[in-house]
Amino acid sequence: MSNKIDQATGGTMCITVNVHGASVELRAVNEERLVGRYAYGNYMPNGVDRLLRLFQTLHIPATFFVPGREAERHPELIREIHAAGHEIAANGYALEDHSTLGDAQPDVLKKAHDVLASCVGEAPVGWRAPDGLMSSDTLSHLSALGYKYDSSFQDDDFPYLLDADGGVGMVELPQNPTLLDQNLFSIKQPDARVHKNWTEEFNGLNSVGAFICMTLHPRQDYGVGRAPRMKHLESFLRETQYSPRPIKFKTCAEVAALAMKAAA
Repeated sequence: MSNKIDQATGGTMCITVNVHGASVELRAVNEERLVGRYAYGNYMPNGVDRLLRLFQTLHIPATFFVPGREAERHPELIREIHAAGHEIAANGYALEDHSTLGDAQPDVLKKAHDVLASCVGEAPVGWRAPDGLMSSDTLSHLSALGYKYDSSFQDDDFPYLLDADGGVGMVELPQNPTLLDQNLFSIKQPDARVHKNWTEEFNGLNSVGAFICMTLHPRQDYGVGRAPRMKHLESFLRETQYSPRPIKFKTCAEVAALAMKAAA
């Protein structure tokens, strides 16, 4: 079965964006204390706008993982993303640790689900755990809500089915750790070095025809939101478009559908 999924999804690349603004700071402080010391999240809309312009220029469809709270704070921005043809997926409500929610977890998942559905007019089919944390029941709750895929883990180079883990009818779309901007920018690597890391990781994955998932953040601290970083991202994405082994850019929902069709 996995060989069929590998063949169907290999050579595809998903560009995903975690839309993290003030929700990050609001986990530690209240609204009144966001000004000044806690201000990185305020840059998020600028970073999203830059990403949208870049994706339009390069004709790349992306998947934006949005916390429900961000959709409530910036509904027009989320609708702008959706109107540009990109997929809107769920990323918790307020970046909760889903491994500790207990009996409250179904309600939190449903709340985030409903906020996004109301914001863009269609229910999300994909989910990503904030900080990669979930309980043994999370996938079964997501399956019950109609989700088709999860993209939280970093444990494979190809998608795989989640039925055995409670996610009946769902597929996992693993992230690539070295293609996760936060892992590199949060340790203050120079922009050029990050670009080099991206290129090396992409070349290695593409050489074996793997599924490739890149994860970006529009923030200016640990994300690609700053103008110099955006130029490196543009250069990298152009390189991938002209790689010796061709790849296809798809949304996560599209890749999940390919995987499920192959598994049928």
